[in-house]
Amino acid sequence: MTTTGRHGLEGAGEERQQVVISSPEELIASIPAMLGFPPESGSVVVICGRLAGGGQGPVVRLDAPGLVDHPGPDDDPSGTDVPAMDEGLARGLARFCAREQVAEVHLVVVHDDCADSDTARARARETAEEIGCWLEVAGTALATAYGVGEFSPGAAWIDLFGMEGGRQLDPDSTEIAAAYAFDGRIRARSRAEIEQLYRQRDPGARDVDRGRRPARLRGRPAVDAAVELHEVVARRADSGEPPADEDLAAVGTALLDEAVRDEVYSRLARAGLGDEDGRRTLWWALARRRPPRERSVALTLLGAAAYFEGSGVHARAALEAALDARPDNTLAGLLVDGLDRGLPPERLRRVAAA
Repeated sequence: MTTTGRHGLEGAGEERQQVVISSPEELIASIPAMLGFPPESGSVVVICGRLAGGGQGPVVRLDAPGLVDHPGPDDDPSGTDVPAMDEGLARGLARFCAREQVAEVHLVVVHDDCADSDTARARARETAEEIGCWLEVAGTALATAYGVGEFSPGAAWIDLFGMEGGRQLDPDSTEIAAAYAFDGRIRARSRAEIEQLYRQRDPGARDVDRGRRPARLRGRPAVDAAVELHEVVARRADSGEPPADEDLAAVGTALLDEAVRDEVYSRLARAGLGDEDGRRTLWWALARRRPPRERSVALTLLGAAAYFEGSGVHARAALEAALDARPDNTLAGLLVDGLDRGLPPERLRRVAAA
C-alpha cells in the first residue's frame, strides 16, 4: 500500500512525502507512528486504503474488549458465544468506508499471545471475521489481517487467515516514523500519556477567569491588530524567545474574540504547523498558564492543528481537554463531531481555509 508522511484520521501542507509500504513487517511496525502510540491488547487497528476523492484513508484504532475480557470457546464451560467485537464500532467503520468509497482495508489485531496460542489466535481471527462481514456489506474488501501481541523489534506476527508469519521490525526504523518525526509529531508510550499531556498545567498557572468575557472587538482594524499581535508573539517564540506573561495575557484575551480566533484558525488551515513553529509554542504556553477560557481556545487550536495533520488521537485529546475547560466551546465541539463522523482532514482544511 502507499501512504504519506502525514496520514490518517486519528495533512497539512501542499508537499507530502509518499511512503510505499510493501511488506507485512513494515505495515505492522509503522502502526505506533501512525497512531502516535503503540495500541494495547484488545485493540484492532484499521488501515484504510484510498478514499474516493484520492486522499489517503485514515488509520483507526477500535476497542475489542471481547478479546481480553472473556475466555476462548475451549475454556468457557457455559458455551456462551461472546462477541469479540462491539458491533456498533464495526458498523460505524463500515458506514464510513461506504460513504468514502474505501475499496480495501488492512487489519492488525492486538491480542496477548495470539502469535503463540491457538485459542488466542482463534479469538483474534474471529474479531477480524466480524469486522470483515460488516465491511463486505459496505462494499469494502478486507485485504489482509494480521495478529500481534505487542509492537516490539523481533516480536512475532501472524497472518490470521493464512500460514504466513514472521518477526517484527523496529518501529523506530520505518519511513513513516521518520516522516512523522520530521513533521514534529509527538509519539507517546500510551494513549493515556497523550491525554495527560493536554491536561497539564504549569506551577503558578492562573486558574480563575477574571470577571466577564471581554467585549467583542469593534471594527476590522481592531481585529487585525489583535491577529498581528498573535503573529508577532509567535514569531518571537519561533526565534527562541519564550512568551512573557504580559504577552500571553494580551494574546489570550484577544483570542476570546471569535473574529480573532477564526482568523488564526483559518490561517492555520492554510498553512499547517511545522516542527518548531512558534504558534505551537505560544498555544502550549497559553494552554498551560492562562485561565480556563483562554486555555480552551489554545487547546482548540492545538487540536485543530493535530486534526489537519491527520493525528486523530492528539486532536481528540486536545479538543476534549478544551471542552473540559469550557463546555460551551462550540468550535471544539464541532471538531469533535467531525472526528466522530470520520470527516477527512483534507476536507476539514478546505472548509476552514475558505
